[in-house]
Amino acid sequence: MKLTLGTRGSELARTQSGLVAEALRAGGHEVDLVTIRSEGDVTAGSLLDVGGLGVFAATLRVALLEGRVDLVVHSLKDLPTAPVPGLMIGSVPPRAEPADVLCARDGLTLATLPAGALVGTGSPRRAAQVRAARPDVSVVEIRGNVGTRLARTLGPDADLDAVVLAAAGLDRLGRLDAATEALPLLPAPGQGALAIECRADDAPLLAELARLDSRATRAAVTAERAVLAALGAGCAAPIGTSARLIGHTLTLTAAVFSPDGAATVRAEKATIVPHSLPETMLAAESLGFTVAQDLLAGGAAHITPLGASRPSELADFHHDRVLWAPGTHPALIGRRVLLPRRDGALADALRAAGADVDAVAVTRTETLPFSLPGPADWVILTSPIAVEVLAAADVELSMLGDQIAAVGPATARAIEELDAHADVVPSGRSDAEALVAALVDAEPEGATALIPGSALSRPALADGLTAGGWDVERLDTYTTVPVKEAPGARPWSDYDAVVLTSGSIASATSSVLGRPPAGVAVIAFGQPTASAATRDGWQVDAIAATQDAPGVIDALTRCLDQENS
Repeated sequence: MKLTLGTRGSELARTQSGLVAEALRAGGHEVDLVTIRSEGDVTAGSLLDVGGLGVFAATLRVALLEGRVDLVVHSLKDLPTAPVPGLMIGSVPPRAEPADVLCARDGLTLATLPAGALVGTGSPRRAAQVRAARPDVSVVEIRGNVGTRLARTLGPDADLDAVVLAAAGLDRLGRLDAATEALPLLPAPGQGALAIECRADDAPLLAELARLDSRATRAAVTAERAVLAALGAGCAAPIGTSARLIGHTLTLTAAVFSPDGAATVRAEKATIVPHSLPETMLAAESLGFTVAQDLLAGGAAHITPLGASRPSELADFHHDRVLWAPGTHPALIGRRVLLPRRDGALADALRAAGADVDAVAVTRTETLPFSLPGPADWVILTSPIAVEVLAAADVELSMLGDQIAAVGPATARAIEELDAHADVVPSGRSDAEALVAALVDAEPEGATALIPGSALSRPALADGLTAGGWDVERLDTYTTVPVKEAPGARPWSDYDAVVLTSGSIASATSSVLGRPPAGVAVIAFGQPTASAATRDGWQVDAIAATQDAPGVIDALTRCLDQENS
């Protein structure tokens, strides 16, 4: 049998799909892997009517329903519990280790992390259990693929003490050596398992997929996912489950956690299951439903919003790479966007708009030696990194100036984290020209200003203030240099667009990754970035009118909409 297997473009997705392809090839079948890229038309169609459908699952499922591929492979823990008419899970192969693991700097464990340590995870379930075990550490929400997350704690520009990841994903990528400890957390329903899905009317393929099925795994994950469905919860809710089939006894443990980890409701039951697969599945579903009722009777709905008991507020718990969410932009849903910079607010805003974002740092910060001049009337900060460098050098902003100006909201937030306050933040645009206008309006002439920041920054800010009659001094506190390699970056062919946020980022991206081929939209963060990128050989397709997330989202939407028209 000749088969076309659809896969997403991420390294983990390709690896998991490759495992299934090899198993089918071992059975004598010819299997071609095809990367499925969303075309932006996966919007509010029939698939959404089943409720809460994962963006990535939707992309693959549309390809199945349209007949472009014969089968697809999902990570079962990310697959919504609602069935899709016309499709069927044909096989659940033997499950990998479902545990969560800690990947920490210096070989630390959860118990030996220092108080105040920063622990990254994108899962409310993991966050709640980590907070319960170590209320003295800070849990930081992170996004991105496995490589991006590991770089946050083990890379050259690491900014976290540890991250929590699934053992199965690390093992399949050959990165399990990055784990410092297996954590005693209840895993997500279906964690570690794969689901092979095909069209429900493809009887010959369903018969072949049945050969790859594991009765024990299917029974366990059916019970676990039945808990999720009965509670009216989604796949990122703070709910943990663990089921095992030993002989004819299926045992299920489940728990619901409050987001802060302060409260837990737990339930456990076992049942005897028949030997036949259909009867086993019915028994597993019944067990999951019974355990869910025990959780509700124990007060689970009072510690976490659950759709089974009241209007769902689970959007508070879901990250936008998993579920459709209000406020998404149809042209961006499922689109893969490269953001060659550190993960942060801009990446999160793009994900909230529906895009699949890889935030991949292509530069690293090098602090420069500097000495502080006397205080000025104004200290002007043009990036969060500028604030971070000063904080790392134990420089208090009050030592530098009587008043503080920030180029935009992100920099203003970084200032607030130091218990300081930006007196001036331009509205609408986050660039040098807008800041000059705001400052000259605040103090027309004669003021003194200190601008600590990157040695590579444009002179527009200093020049504009000088032209307005200010006495300006630049203080180079850091520079950025290209990294040798960028873990987490995919081949250019996997991306729909790239967002360049500065001329130096454009240059570093060229150096580290090369420039993209035609077909990958290039979005520039304002005209200065566009001009610098063009000089570096980039073909810029759209320019963000405002240097903020709404400006980038608007430029991306216009560019990708035009591409589809």
